Amino acid sequence: KQCVITKESERVKVENTNIEMSEKMRRRETMRGTVLTLMGGVFWGLAGVFGKYSFEHKGMTAQWLVNVRLIIAGLILLATVYMKQKKDTFRVWKNVRHAIRMILYGAIGIAACQMTYYMAVDDSNAGIATVLQYTAPVMIMVYLSIRNRKLPEVSERVALILAFGGIILLATHGHLTELSISKTTLVLGLMSAVATVFYNLLPGNLMDEYSTFAIVGWGMLVSGIGLLPFVRPWNTTPLITWDWQTFLCTGVVIIVGTVLSFGCYMEGVRLIGGSRASLFASVEPLTATIASVLFMGVAFSVMDLLGFVGIIGAVVILSLPRKGKE
Repeated sequence: KQCVITKESERVKVENTNIEMSEKMRRRETMRGTVLTLMGGVFWGLAGVFGKYSFEHKGMTAQWLVNVRLIIAGLILLATVYMKQKKDTFRVWKNVRHAIRMILYGAIGIAACQMTYYMAVDDSNAGIATVLQYTAPVMIMVYLSIRNRKLPEVSERVALILAFGGIILLATHGHLTELSISKTTLVLGLMSAVATVFYNLLPGNLMDEYSTFAIVGWGMLVSGIGLLPFVRPWNTTPLITWDWQTFLCTGVVIIVGTVLSFGCYMEGVRLIGGSRASLFASVEPLTATIASVLFMGVAFSVMDLLGFVGIIGAVVILSLPRKGKE
C-alpha cells in the first residue's frame, strides 16, 4: 500500500509540475504577443510622423513616398515568403478569380489607403490623420449591420456615437458652422478610413489560402507598380534633399513602419488572437499624437484631444471580445 501511495503521489507531483510549466509558457506567450502587438502599433504610429518630417523638411511628396514604400516593402515581404514557400509564392496567379481579387485589394485596399493617409498627413499632421483613419472599425461595424440586416448591439451603438462625436469635435471644435481642420484633411482622412474598410474586407479567404504575407506582399508590389505611370517618382527624386536624415526617415517608413510593424502585429495575432491584438494596436494613434507633439512641435487643443478620446474609445469598445463572437 505504501508503494502504491508513493507512486500515486509522484504521479500527482509530475502532473502538477507539467500544469505549472504549461501555465508559465502560456503566460510567457501572452506577454510576448502583447509586447509584439504594442510594438506593431507604435511602429505604425511613428511611420506617419517620420513621413511628415520628410514632407516638411526634405522636399519629399506623399505620392513619392507611398509609391516607393509599396514597391520596396512588397519586395521585402515577398522575399521572406519565398524563403519559406518557394514556388508556392506565385500560386495566387494561377487562379484568375483570386488574382483579380488580389489586384483589386492592392489597388483599392492598399494603394488608396496609403495614398489618402499620407496625403492627409502632409496636409495636417500624423496625429489627426491616424485618428481619422481609425474610424474604419466603426464603418465596418455599420456595413456588417446593414449587410446582416441586424441592429448593432448596445456597445456597438455607443461606439458609433463616440466615433461620430469624436469626428465632430475634431473637425469643428464644437463650432458646428465652421471647420477647425481643412476640408482636404477631413476628406482625405475619412477616405483613408473607407479604403481601410476595403483593405480588411476585400481579401476574404485569400490570406487563409495563400498566407497573409504573400497576399499583402503581392498587393503592395502590384499597387506600387500600378502607381508608377501616375506618380513618376523618377521626376521628383532629384528635388528631394538627400542626406542621412532623409535616408533615416525613408527607412523608418518602409522598414519599421511597414515590414517590422506588420510582422510584429501578425505574430501578436497568432499568439493572443485578433480581438486582443487589435485592442493593443490602438496604441498607434496615441503614438502618432505624442510623437507629433514631441518631434514636430504640433499643438493640439482640448477639443482635439476629446475628439481623439471619442474615436479611440469607439475602437477599444469594438475590439473588446463579446459573448458568442470571435
